[in-house]
Amino acid sequence: MSNLEELTLYITIQNRIKFIDGIQINNQILIHMPRLYKFIFYISSDIQLHHLVPYLSSDDIQQTFTNIGYQQVACILSCYCNRVRCHVFSLPFVFDSLRYIGNVFPSIVFSHVTNLG
Repeated sequence: MSNLEELTLYITIQNRIKFIDGIQINNQILIHMPRLYKFIFYISSDIQLHHLVPYLSSDDIQQTFTNIGYQQVACILSCYCNRVRCHVFSLPFVFDSLRYIGNVFPSIVFSHVTNLG
């Protein structure tokens, strides 16, 4: 077991068959860190359009984080070509880069973002 108390994670994962959600983060990372009290994250994952679960919404993905105790979370789904990208992140957004955001931009203040690559 880890003695880690704070974790900041910024990760982009491509070519998956499903989006990274709160259930996976909890079961594969957080459960092994019982002393963790601060988790700041930005997770971007993309899948091919034909792998997308019909009627999956950003609210559905956001709810998986709420269910494990992370209330201050936002999720953005962006479509491009034959892919769908999911951005899920803790609020407030503290990172300086937000990539592949597309044309869906929520009403959130991104005061630290200096790179929209």
